[in-house]
Amino acid sequence: MKTHSCLVLEDTFSDQLALEIILGEFPEIEATYVSSPKGFLQQLSKKTYQIFIVDIMLNDSLTGIDLIHSITDVSAWVIISSSVDSKDYYEQYKALKFNKFFIKKPIDEFIFKTNIESFLFNKQILKREEIEANDESFVMLKQGNYLYKIPYSEIMLIETADHATTVHTQNGKYTTYDSLKSFEDLLVGFGFEKANRNALVNINAVKRINVKENYLEINAQQVRLSRSNRQFFIDKYVSSE
Repeated sequence: MKTHSCLVLEDTFSDQLALEIILGEFPEIEATYVSSPKGFLQQLSKKTYQIFIVDIMLNDSLTGIDLIHSITDVSAWVIISSSVDSKDYYEQYKALKFNKFFIKKPIDEFIFKTNIESFLFNKQILKREEIEANDESFVMLKQGNYLYKIPYSEIMLIETADHATTVHTQNGKYTTYDSLKSFEDLLVGFGFEKANRNALVNINAVKRINVKENYLEINAQQVRLSRSNRQFFIDKYVSSE
């Protein structure tokens, strides 16, 4: 599925073909190709692009540097290509606020791919941060006459005993008769794992693990680690350091 739009300005057929072949390896990118400043400006007025690949030297009175001054989106990524050194044009584009990169022609496939992969990785991080910032995942827990809205991120530990389940949060604890299995199913994919058959813990809330006596600590509370889950938690804790 194509999720990122790219505008390519290249007036040399062989270079455009080379770029087209490389970009074809990235299914997330929808590329539009133009070969003139007029075509570039027309496309820029029609659509929003996240990434631009612009040749500096054109068979026109305008240069690629002139054209990228028309890009107003500061979150855009611009890859500038030229057969001359970047220092010859650096002063003309260094003040532009968007992300900009220079590639010397003939284009090195590895360097070009690295730039594209960096762009995609950056967008993935931004998307993840946006999802986390807008995450409204929560559970409603009844205590007495009240229903409390508890975000998943605030839950540290859920344990069951004597047919009751206690949900420990950053601000207190809540008792319910919902099964531990129901919480395990609800929280799958949110960083919760079973420490033992009666306890479900938030990986991010684990402060340390006692590997000799087989328990982990969440705040001042000790949670026993079952033999079958011990190594998983050790590996998970170490990999998150």
